[in-house]
Amino acid sequence: MTRQQHRFLTGPLIPIFLFVMAFLISLAAFIVFNPGKDGRVFYYPDNSGIRIGTERRGIPQRHDIESQIAVFLKELVLGPVNLELTHTVPSGTDIRHVAVVGKTVYVDLDRRMLKTEMELPISFDQALENVRYNILFNFPRVEEVTFTVEGQQVHTPLYAGPENAD
Repeated sequence: MTRQQHRFLTGPLIPIFLFVMAFLISLAAFIVFNPGKDGRVFYYPDNSGIRIGTERRGIPQRHDIESQIAVFLKELVLGPVNLELTHTVPSGTDIRHVAVVGKTVYVDLDRRMLKTEMELPISFDQALENVRYNILFNFPRVEEVTFTVEGQQVHTPLYAGPENAD
């Protein structure tokens, strides 16, 4: 090999070769390690609380239905990207637990949910109905959704227990 050929191969081709190799390695890593996304539709009330708007987002895939619903609800609580829409539940509401029994989903929310009417243009019942609709629309296998707040089922009498009975 002549000196001129050697200079040509080591000069401009090495950076191009390294760039192409880095690109191919990055592409292979992306294909192998890329977490899958599920496309979901989110329904949020508008700022006036009169109409419902939609957003479509990808959320991380999970294998079991409970984890899928839990991730979906956490994304729903984060709120809309569109500024014309508002939260479905008070900002910062924690999804304490999600359980699926047969075709029924049990969702336990923290007590921040009780501040719905102070923070949002919709009522507590409208907020729960919106969350219910979001779950039923995105998970067709589910037929019923039951909500609890801090373990107490919504719209049922408070259980005082035998220790408080007179």
